[in-house]
Formats: sequence, structure tokens, C-alpha cells
Amino acid sequence: MKRFLTAIIIAVIALSANSCRIHDYTPINLRIQVQDSEGKDLLDPANDNSWLLGTTITFRGIVVELDETNITVPETKEYGPVEYQGFRLEKMSGCWELVFGDFDGGDEYDDTFFISWPDKKYSVIDYSRKINSMSGNVRQTWTLDGKECNNPVVIVR
Repeated sequence: MKRFLTAIIIAVIALSANSCRIHDYTPINLRIQVQDSEGKDLLDPANDNSWLLGTTITFRGIVVELDETNITVPETKEYGPVEYQGFRLEKMSGCWELVFGDFDGGDEYDDTFFISWPDKKYSVIDYSRKINSMSGNVRQTWTLDGKECNNPVVIVR
């Protein structure tokens, strides 16, 4: 009986310690690559990506225009406090991407992003993020127009 009580006390302490553990999650960005049917990077400024002018993203009812003047080529990214940086064009790992965020990596999400293209077409990206409060494990799902995908989301136009 004494061993059983000791085991229960150890289990309670272990569970209590786990629930008090602090998790540090990296910020989340929606990353989008746009290619033609042959895999050509349509976001590369060298490929005349002027067709992007007027592209918007709608998130939680707020419409944000693509900032064509905010084109960055980050060498490294230090993760610090979450800092919203808008809807922008970035070059990552040799590929150009539309990037929207940062979002808090420690929060749960169940959100939809609507991208309106200048040719009146649109793309719908859903994002779901659930955090298990006991283990700290994260389950996230991205879908493009109803089909599960990865982040970066690859759109073929």
C-alpha cells in the first residue's frame, strides 16, 4: 500500500510539473509560393510579377494589401517577440514567397485567409492549430481551397 501511495504522489508531482512548464513557440507566418504549371516562380521580380499589383489578403474581416515596397531578403531571422509585419514579398531559400504575419506561436487558431488576386480569382487558406495543454504538443493543419497542404502553401496559377 505504501508503494502505491508513493507512486500516486510521484505521478501527481510529475503531472503538476508538466502543467507548469513554460513553452516557447516560434511565431507563425503564412507563407505562399506561386508557380505556373511548369514550376516557374511567378513571384520572382525577374519574371515580371507586376500582375501582383492589387493582391489583398483578408484575415478576420480585415483587408490588407500586398506591400510591394516591403520586399525583403532576410539572411537570418531571430525569433523574439511576435511582431506583425504585414503582407509582404520575401525571398527564402532561393524562392520568392508572399508572407503574412507574424502570429503568436503559443496561441490556438481556427482561421481562414482569403487571398484576392487582381484577375478577380481568389484562394482560400484555412489554418487550424491546437495545443495540448498537458504535453505541450501542437497539431496544426493548413488547407488550400479545401485540400490539405503544407506551409509554405504552393499555389499553381
